[in-house]
Amino acid sequence: MQYVGLKEIRNAIGELKLNDSIICLHSSLKSFGNLEGGPDTLITAFLEAGCTLVVPTFTYECDVPPPSGKRYLQNACDCDKVENPDRALAYDINSPMISKDMGAVPARILEHPEKIRGNHPLNSFTALGPYAGRLIAKQTPLDVYAPFTEMALFRESYVLLAGVDLTKATAIHHAEEKAGRRLFRRWARTLHDPCVEVAVGSCSEGFNNFREFVKPIEQQTVVGESHWKVYPYGEFVEIITREIQKNPAVTKCQDPGCPRCPDAVRGGPVVNG
Repeated sequence: MQYVGLKEIRNAIGELKLNDSIICLHSSLKSFGNLEGGPDTLITAFLEAGCTLVVPTFTYECDVPPPSGKRYLQNACDCDKVENPDRALAYDINSPMISKDMGAVPARILEHPEKIRGNHPLNSFTALGPYAGRLIAKQTPLDVYAPFTEMALFRESYVLLAGVDLTKATAIHHAEEKAGRRLFRRWARTLHDPCVEVAVGSCSEGFNNFREFVKPIEQQTVVGESHWKVYPYGEFVEIITREIQKNPAVTKCQDPGCPRCPDAVRGGPVVNG
């Protein structure tokens, strides 16, 4: 197993010219092999390089059924079948609560005293670094991708996939929204409200269909055993937005029984009011 330390992470940041940039980071800690210091090493390297990190810190355990009579067409779910609705957790923006499958780096960022976490009880984003407050401030339950809207205003902003593929790239959901799709609606529990309506993204299992479209703007490097792919944020979202507009079915996954993909292709839920 290959050894990776702070020096190797710093070298990769310099090689990719990511210093002083904003980075939407999706990572697999296991992909590095032996990363000395674990997630702290990765986070420290980026902060020392003047970067602002943005990561998904989702909390699926706060999911609850909708209020009685609240239904939308093309909303891709039987919302009454929420697992253990009576055991749903209450989202606390100040806590380190996070779903286990989010990974070690987002979980560690949530423990940092200077992190800023978004106001979304299912799909919060959390940022750490010089622009954290500005990026996260406008996230609300019905404006889940506000941090990405803000990221797009910065020229030096990137999507970084460290040991993961495009199915983990939440920025593609922002492209879906920009392409004209309505986001799905779900409901969640918070400390102050037992049932808050929220907007969420679609199925992401088909997002590798965009590989060839974004290949021309892709940078690559290898850090230890981790294969990194980096995309300029604005161009990345613009390319994918155009492809969805040309061919809405491009986002479909390979599961013929997927409840989300068909409704996403149709344009998303019919929301009145």
